[in-house]
Amino acid sequence: MIDIVRKIDMLRVKKGWTIYKLSQEADISQQTFHSWIVKGAMPSLPALENVCKALNITLSELFTEGNLIEVSPELKKLYSDWLSLTEEEKESVKKVIENYLKSKR
Repeated sequence: MIDIVRKIDMLRVKKGWTIYKLSQEADISQQTFHSWIVKGAMPSLPALENVCKALNITLSELFTEGNLIEVSPELKKLYSDWLSLTEEEKESVKKVIENYLKSKR
């Protein structure tokens, strides 16, 4: 099981943020973070959503085990567009990409 509070703290440190900075960005009090870290309190879903927004990650990324892979906004948009395609459209796009890559070799 992922220790969500530890992961939040790791992501905070990775960004070079203090607890104060994360609390400001997530609109959550420093006392709240303190209670998560020291007292073992569980964050509420709205608090987790605020933290994720501040860290520019999704809830699913927060709960993912292993290494977190940061995805650019461009790739997120591309993936969102991909999901809106039908299976037939996806196959057509795959063929276009394959042909393009073959022509570059």
